[in-house]
Amino acid sequence: MQSTRVLVAVSGLAVVSITTVWAQPAAPQAPSPTTVQNTPTGDRLPPRPGQLAPAPAQPVGPSGRFTPDEKSFNFGKILSSNSVEHVFKFKNSGDANLIITSASGSCHCTVPQLSKMEYAPGEAGEIKVIFDPKGKAAGPVQQRVTVISNDPTSPTSSLMIEADVQPIVTIEPKIIAFNQLAKGESRSVDLAVTGRIPGFTITDIKFDGQGEDIKAEIGKSEPITINGETLYKIPVKVIYPPAKKIERFNRNMIVTTNDTREKETRLPVLGEVVGDVETKPQRVTMGLVARTAEFSNTATITSRGNKPFKILGIKQVAAPAGRVDPQLDFEFKPTKDGDLSTYTIAISGKAPNEMYRGVIDCDVLTDVPGEESVRMGVYLVVR
Repeated sequence: MQSTRVLVAVSGLAVVSITTVWAQPAAPQAPSPTTVQNTPTGDRLPPRPGQLAPAPAQPVGPSGRFTPDEKSFNFGKILSSNSVEHVFKFKNSGDANLIITSASGSCHCTVPQLSKMEYAPGEAGEIKVIFDPKGKAAGPVQQRVTVISNDPTSPTSSLMIEADVQPIVTIEPKIIAFNQLAKGESRSVDLAVTGRIPGFTITDIKFDGQGEDIKAEIGKSEPITINGETLYKIPVKVIYPPAKKIERFNRNMIVTTNDTREKETRLPVLGEVVGDVETKPQRVTMGLVARTAEFSNTATITSRGNKPFKILGIKQVAAPAGRVDPQLDFEFKPTKDGDLSTYTIAISGKAPNEMYRGVIDCDVLTDVPGEESVRMGVYLVVR
């Protein structure tokens, strides 16, 4: 800092004033820039680091435009036996030729048809859509037609059709489930078969596959009214005879009627016949086992009717092709002394020195007629 002495004279009167002025240092000057940054103009921002610069906007030239009169159509209620069709009309509202590359349905039941693929500016065209509901589940259905063209604003356009499919023949329930039957037990399931024509009748019922001779008793047709429509319902009782063979079954019931539009209707028949001897659980879980570690668990095999029986042995079933199962060891004895209706089975083994996951099937051999071999599974995971 510097001090300055100032002498001031006013009208002959000499006044001496000594003033001390503290001079502030001058602010440093900003150096002249050596580079000039580009300032973004308009709405185009510069690219971020690592980002490519946006391509310059291309002028839009003449192009075709796919403009449909409607984008969806509802057929309402239709019968499952009848194909229906609808024509979607469209126009090329562009100023160049419209070229349709393809028109396809969302499934084989929906077929779009065009008479040609190229349309001049202002030219109208039609896409006929045929919908075949055969095999479709009853109720509301939606199908889509996808149109691909050279329209730059909408290269992929969708047209929608909807319908409420009404079945020719209805069977309720849709699955005949006998569930679990004991050996020697008989069971029945009641069905209702409904048709649409006056004089509707069931001409035949049969069951495919091998197994017990399942019977069907056909009742009398009665008219019913649903949503103002007259239908004809026939009660049917499906009877599984006293079961002889221990098995799980998955068969079909084929119902034939006098309505030629849908003569045959199929529905699954499911169930399981179990014997007097059962294992608890049917699948023994060993949990997650470390490699080369020993594992063990127990199961129980019992008589549902508390009848005494003997276990003659337990054997491990051969592994499926391409898989090597660990060898299991079994020990069994009556759960209570003198009670031969329930046995405890001890299962043990040693995990392999590699990853493994699988169910090892085992057959428990007994002296029970018809149940000489009872299947039991052992689930093992090795990591």
